[in-house]
This record gives sequence, C-alpha cells and structure tokens, in this order.
Amino acid sequence: MVRYYILFDNYEQGLALHDLLDGAGVSNRITPAPAAARGKLCCGMSLLVEADMIDRAREVIQDNNAVYHSIVPMDNQLQAKRDRYC
Repeated sequence: MVRYYILFDNYEQGLALHDLLDGAGVSNRITPAPAAARGKLCCGMSLLVEADMIDRAREVIQDNNAVYHSIVPMDNQLQAKRDRYC
C-alpha cells in the first residue's frame, strides 16, 4: 500500500502544515520521516497522508503557500511492533 510522506526542513513547518490540514479536514498523522526518504534533511518529522487524501493535501498546501521539503510516495513504512505513537 502506497502512502505519502510530506517531509520538512524543520518541525515548525511540519506542525504548521499539520494544523492547516486538520483545519481543512484532511486526514494526516505526524510520524518520523522514513529513513529511506530522509537524505540530507535536518528534521526527522513527516506527515503521513493516505493516497485518497493526497490531492486534497496538495490543494491545501498550494492555497496556503505552505512550506515543505518534498512529498514522497512510499510503500508502507510503519512496522506494527515498533512504530506506536500517541
């Protein structure tokens, strides 16, 4: 299953977009950035958006000139026994 990870240069950008997406009714979740997608990013935070919501998320980003590093489609990176978050 492909999921979309929105990556950021810093966590403030991530939290700001998280609030915007929540306000627009776009389901998203704060998660660690997948190791395979981090590259040179200094921030280990990402927002996880399901495939059925990514187009709406892109609209919210564009409408609000939200700052982010990249959007990376990846197969599910969550591991049920390891990745448990509030």
